[in-house]
Amino acid sequence: MGKLRPSHRHHRQQGADTAAGNHIDPGTTASVPPRLKSSLLLRVEDLLLAGWVAIASPFLFRLGGEKGPFDSGQPFEGLLRIGAVLAVVACLAARRKVEAGSPQQPSLLNRASVGPFFGGLLLVTISGFTALGAPIGAVYAVLVLAVVAVIAIRVGVPPVGILVRRALVSPFVMVAGGLYWTLIESVVGTPVAATVRRSAAIDLRGAGPFLFFLIAFSAVYYAMLVYAPRQIAEREGGTVEWLFRYAAFVVSIGLGIGWLSILSG
Repeated sequence: MGKLRPSHRHHRQQGADTAAGNHIDPGTTASVPPRLKSSLLLRVEDLLLAGWVAIASPFLFRLGGEKGPFDSGQPFEGLLRIGAVLAVVACLAARRKVEAGSPQQPSLLNRASVGPFFGGLLLVTISGFTALGAPIGAVYAVLVLAVVAVIAIRVGVPPVGILVRRALVSPFVMVAGGLYWTLIESVVGTPVAATVRRSAAIDLRGAGPFLFFLIAFSAVYYAMLVYAPRQIAEREGGTVEWLFRYAAFVVSIGLGIGWLSILSG
């Protein structure tokens, strides 16, 4: 028996489907469309960080008696820091939900930022316990509970999506940004730093070396405590986006100088 020829009507229908872009190969299945990456230069986290560094952080710094990052007697700030650390540790412990379009492997820059990130994580943790004035026994107890929680999250919690991971990391980024001025004061501690921090009229010739240090240190600080944790939450953004976000961070530092001068006046 010869092969049956398809009807003329079938040929016409197939031609119409092909012209309309509706032709589907029976040997393939429809694939899930890739996740669109954000094209925004600034995201919600950047706006929150800028507001925190420019307005809220200087106000709390002044209200708390301008204490350094490793000074005790700061219960509110200490609780914020420890809570933020626990949230970012939960993000590290949680399994990453595989989403279409997301990179499966971290880039070389992401891998290189792991070490500085853990250094920043240790800095915020120590400053949090010091601000609380916690005894060594309480510190050990919290660390043991954190380890138990990490194991439980890793084993018992299903993979979490990007929005949850971003929500867990954002408090840490904001708290770390709020530590910037106190850390600068602790590291530098010079009359030039006090002049820049308290005076609205800055002598650029006298403050030039400090301003150069301020910008250089802010780049390292941003890479350790802003870029690295946010990449742990979501591997996104290119060179242009992150340079723009860093510029917004520097601008917020400048606005913080003016805000501090108003508070001091």
